Amino acid sequence: MTERWEPVRYYSDTDTMAIEVRPWPETPGGDRDQIGGEDAGEDLVIHYAADGQPWLWEIEHASRHPEHIAKALAEMQRLRQLAAA
Repeated sequence: MTERWEPVRYYSDTDTMAIEVRPWPETPGGDRDQIGGEDAGEDLVIHYAADGQPWLWEIEHASRHPEHIAKALAEMQRLRQLAAA
């Protein structure tokens, strides 16, 4: 049974949203280690997968930052269109 990808998660207790802009890339051995993240704006951290590409946008105080949510969803859509081309 394959795991269902759920790219958007909201944690109401901390008002934090995690948006995976792409599924975790398949790596040999199934390694799911991140190689880090970067501060990308107020209350925004972009996390990178082992392949060095952005994987997840972590938005703290998400209810105050609809602009981060919109940008993350636009990036997800852009990457899906690239993958389909």
